[in-house]
Amino acid sequence: MRNIIKQIVLEEFSKLVTNIESDFRSNYVRKRYNFLLSQLDEKMTANMVFVSSFESKSGFAIEACAKRIARLRFGDENVPTIVNPHGLQHNINESTIAGQIIVTDVDTDDGNLRGEISAFRANNVARGAGRNRVESGVTQESIKTALLPLATKYKSSTIHRKPVDLAFFDGEDWIILELKAGGDLDSSNAPSNVEKLLTIYTGLNMPNAKAYFGTLYNKDGEGRTWNGAVKKHMAYPEMFLIGKKFWEKILPDGISFEDFEEIYKEALEEIDLNARVHAMIDSCSEN
Repeated sequence: MRNIIKQIVLEEFSKLVTNIESDFRSNYVRKRYNFLLSQLDEKMTANMVFVSSFESKSGFAIEACAKRIARLRFGDENVPTIVNPHGLQHNINESTIAGQIIVTDVDTDDGNLRGEISAFRANNVARGAGRNRVESGVTQESIKTALLPLATKYKSSTIHRKPVDLAFFDGEDWIILELKAGGDLDSSNAPSNVEKLLTIYTGLNMPNAKAYFGTLYNKDGEGRTWNGAVKKHMAYPEMFLIGKKFWEKILPDGISFEDFEEIYKEALEEIDLNARVHAMIDSCSEN
């Protein structure tokens, strides 16, 4: 199992690094024309280009890893490309789907539905601080009570599709996740990300579904309390799978989060990431 997971990371991150290499030069040239960076030398600018590219693109690679790893634990049939627990008829070609989607007969594009979901979130924001803090009222129980009736209210005769970062059936519940790298969203982006997740939850329309905001790592340090703007809009920690907790939810039995960290490190060493990064940077600073 350890070798299978390592192969998954190797495949997904090899594609990522090759992709970064292919457009590294053009991305560097665009940065070079930014007069705000004119005092930086070529090597420093090239470093910035790589970090920016890696951070923006690695999310797709690690999401692909997460989906494939979840399939090792729950089975392919429980981590489908097209999430369709109601067995709705559709003509979507699975081979055209890059990640995962849910199909639904709930009109998730209806402006009134979006408005009701937005109002539900806004009316349940956390407030206060310290001992006086009241956590968000967006809980697993409250979304079931408030949002599932909306699925009936806004049911339509057409099929709608919504992309989802990760969705799987764990044997008891359907788990849907809005998945970010560290989850360091600003206060203006947090509400829309929460409403996106709640819209997907409504579209799924399953009483045995749970919605989570997940992160691939704890930006505040593993083992420490995670802090982020999303905590204002969803009850913490009930509605969150942060870092280690996320990976423990999907890793196969016998593979710990610490094991996965080691596997990831070994895989990137085999890809020879450091040497390839230096080669990209040096190629720019030589010209």
